[in-house]
Amino acid sequence: MMLKTNSATQNPWRHPAGRILTLAIAGTFALSACSGPGAAPSEATPKDFTCDTQAAADSDASLTFFTAAGTAEYAQSLSDAFMKQYPKIKVKLQTEADNNYNTVLPRLLASDNPPDLAIPNDLIGAVKDGLVTNLDACASKFAWEKEIPSSALAAGRVSEGGIGSGPLYQGGGASGPLVGVFYNREVAERIGLDKIPTTVAGFEAALKSAKDAGITPIVASNADGLTGHLFNLLLGTYMGPQDLLNVVWRTPGATLDTPEAKEATAVLEKWADDGYFNADANAINQDASYGQFAAGRGLFLVSGTWVTQSLPKSFDGKYGIFPFPAKDDSSPQVSMTNNQLAMSIASRSKNKEAAALFLDFMSTSEAAAVAAKAGYPSALNAKTGAGVTLDQSIDEQIQAGYATIAADNGFDNWLNNATPEVNTKMTEQLQSLLAGRTDANSMVDALEATYVASRDK
Repeated sequence: MMLKTNSATQNPWRHPAGRILTLAIAGTFALSACSGPGAAPSEATPKDFTCDTQAAADSDASLTFFTAAGTAEYAQSLSDAFMKQYPKIKVKLQTEADNNYNTVLPRLLASDNPPDLAIPNDLIGAVKDGLVTNLDACASKFAWEKEIPSSALAAGRVSEGGIGSGPLYQGGGASGPLVGVFYNREVAERIGLDKIPTTVAGFEAALKSAKDAGITPIVASNADGLTGHLFNLLLGTYMGPQDLLNVVWRTPGATLDTPEAKEATAVLEKWADDGYFNADANAINQDASYGQFAAGRGLFLVSGTWVTQSLPKSFDGKYGIFPFPAKDDSSPQVSMTNNQLAMSIASRSKNKEAAALFLDFMSTSEAAAVAAKAGYPSALNAKTGAGVTLDQSIDEQIQAGYATIAADNGFDNWLNNATPEVNTKMTEQLQSLLAGRTDANSMVDALEATYVASRDK
């Protein structure tokens, strides 16, 4: 299996891409950074972009790449690799705090000076408002429809029926983060953790062992609402990945008001009541939580593999990661991911042709290597059946964990990507839950009310 490679002598739009998405999205549209169906796409969305990139490859241009702060190092490395292939095209990053990204991006795309490249997590909203470019011409020119599995492209297609069909608005290659449970190897050894927990019951046993040993079980940052990673993992685990995706993608009839969603939230509430989080969780941000975790003040940190770029370099080799455990032995393991090598071109971009070259570059072996180094495993390298073990290196654990989720068709997406309003409400409710100011049922009711009020705007 071969990925595309770029060279000075190679035709820039006709080369084999390889099917690097097959494993990660088998049977689902989960490897996407998109949200769900709503109203029909706006007629303001440009339909006449021809993707004529031949001249752009040899012309001076400047692109702005909008990214969340947590992925800025990866985005810079990707941009550097692209500029090495296309030295006349300069790429400048524009970053935003992770918890503000979803809220800020629509306003930027609608401005007179939008970023050229971005990943709209609310893709249906971006299409509806005419903020992103129809990429059908690029799919044809770069042979994406022949070279990339249709299920991958479907995640970037939007029509009146929602996600999965219609014109293409997101393109590129495929790699994504693994969101799971990081563990401090020294602390794990101290409490006698001798195998990876594979069920929620086994995970709870490890939490209790840490608590009994006077160690904080889970180091969390909730000033920025990032306990949401754990909440989303629980939702997917109890609801099932497809039901959670239906909510995120705003599929007609989808609802968060289910016994399974409330059961998942009740688990989080119980862990808070049992003292399984650091006492200052609501007061600290993600950087502070990384410091506590690296200093050995907690056993687990629940986040995505992008944090490998942010943890102290002196901590390398001293931590590992495993997928979030399944509900029980007969249930799949579930995780959120998105396609870090797929993005959109702003409809108001003045450099669409150069931006299209960037999209095509993202399906090359060079781009996949950059993603893997940043902690975003590629489906091309995934090996099923191996599982995650405590003695593996972090890189081996990331790839094996990603393959485990892929084999279970367990990829879903973040609830806060459903709408910007849900994103804001979720942070508020998570802070209230950890502080004991609300309970599981009330939290789900509040999120559902916000979801219903905002999904059809």
